[in-house]
Amino acid sequence: MKRLLAIAAVAFTAASLSAYRPYEKYANSKAAWMTVSSIKTGQGYYLEVSQDGQALMREETAKSLTTRRGSIKPQLVKDFFREIDNSEIINSQNVMESKMVFYQGELMRISAYISGELTRTEAPLNKFGEAFSYAFGEVKKAVAALPQDTAVTSFLRAEPLKGEALQSYKNKASLQGELKTIETEDIMKIKPLLAAIKEPYRLIPIENKDQLKELQDFISSRQLYGLRTLFYLPSTRGTFKCQLLEVWKKPAAVPETKPAAAGKARKKAGRKK
Repeated sequence: MKRLLAIAAVAFTAASLSAYRPYEKYANSKAAWMTVSSIKTGQGYYLEVSQDGQALMREETAKSLTTRRGSIKPQLVKDFFREIDNSEIINSQNVMESKMVFYQGELMRISAYISGELTRTEAPLNKFGEAFSYAFGEVKKAVAALPQDTAVTSFLRAEPLKGEALQSYKNKASLQGELKTIETEDIMKIKPLLAAIKEPYRLIPIENKDQLKELQDFISSRQLYGLRTLFYLPSTRGTFKCQLLEVWKKPAAVPETKPAAAGKARKKAGRKK
């Protein structure tokens, strides 16, 4: 009996710990994340789905910003991942830039695991195939129906720097002193930051203000180039541009015009008399 109670206590403790470490639980599942943007307007949205049904959407316009997070039907996710695995354009990494000159539709940038390797594909949405587009559309509709999430403090995103962007960073940062490479062992202490550089372009949730303060203290103590919300991380895994993103904002208020219109109407009525 005592042994059963001990096992139950251990199980309860483990469950409690996982409840307070939402990212670790959420990161253990196979996932795909993508941004879809309009070439014509530049506006778009971020969408992420995990194999266990967890999903996230962040959509920003000039007037509003909304974040939705929750669970969708596992069958929808299963169908979508099947189309990702079967996608010729994702497997071949064929970007088709030459065919985008007159294209005015939506552009997809998708990160997904193919045969255990993380890949990044950028191409017009209509080039991914009819079956892929259908499965993607069903997932998008399901995630768009999820309730808004305002509990998360922020999101952290890391973008690897290469070529001219990397050289530009080095030129600017070197003016402020020696460029020091941060060891992975030190980054491991800040779990959202480690997760962000392991899976570039993915939105890693900063769940509370304590996590945010820990990250900002790390930025300050390491004297990383940039700001607290947009900074650069030179590491043994590469150099990354890291950004903290808002979760939501209130829609812009619409000016009230009725009183003014009513005033004009009264003036016209007075003139007629």
